[in-house]
Amino acid sequence: MIRDVTLGRYKEGEGILYQLDPRTKLMGLLLYIIALFVFKSFFGFALTFVFFLIVKKLSHITLSYMMKGLKPVIFIVLFATVLNIVVGKNNWEKTLFTLWRMIGAVFASNIITLTTRPREISDGLEKGLSFLGAIHFPLHETATIISLSFRFIPILTEEAGRIMDAQKSRGAKIGEGNIIEKAKSVMPLIIPLFISAFRRSDELALAMDSRLYGSGKRSVWKKLEYGVYDKYGYIFAILLLILTIVDRCFL
Repeated sequence: MIRDVTLGRYKEGEGILYQLDPRTKLMGLLLYIIALFVFKSFFGFALTFVFFLIVKKLSHITLSYMMKGLKPVIFIVLFATVLNIVVGKNNWEKTLFTLWRMIGAVFASNIITLTTRPREISDGLEKGLSFLGAIHFPLHETATIISLSFRFIPILTEEAGRIMDAQKSRGAKIGEGNIIEKAKSVMPLIIPLFISAFRRSDELALAMDSRLYGSGKRSVWKKLEYGVYDKYGYIFAILLLILTIVDRCFL
């Protein structure tokens, strides 16, 4: 299950979504998540669902592959849904909307990371939020941190998988039994995983220091340029948000 995490992994492909500028994809993701939490009726639910299907079609990523990425967080999604039913005392309609909001946000984030390289995400954030430089916001450092975080997700999941295999080869029963036993079996993974994460962080810091990171203005290997499809991406994302606001206020 740990190896099924797809967030942060780039998947080679040739869909239209791959051709979009990372700024367009990041802004579209932001507007889509806002739209998910704005709608309140089946009209808004249908809009966000159809929009997701269109984006999935443009990305050429199969639903089965995306479902693999949902496995590691399915417990959190179901727990939040049950909590919403018990505490919020919501009917089945609101429960369905809550469930879709969480799943839709996970799927949308997955699509963006699967079709955008971490370096492009960093450059897109830095360029898209360049106006914050006027207030001396550490934009480049923030974009670098986010980019490195995305890079570390697949690395750490692979490392966790190797540690699990090593533990199982020594007779450890990991992922077996009831929920409490499964939670206890994961504990031996935590310390080796933290040690591995700290070691990799030190190696990365040394590599960045050896390349004089932070000593001057960073050069860009590939300049970001809007393409043919980017304006349509902005139009559809903004239109979706406007329609969900109409759904919220008037329907």
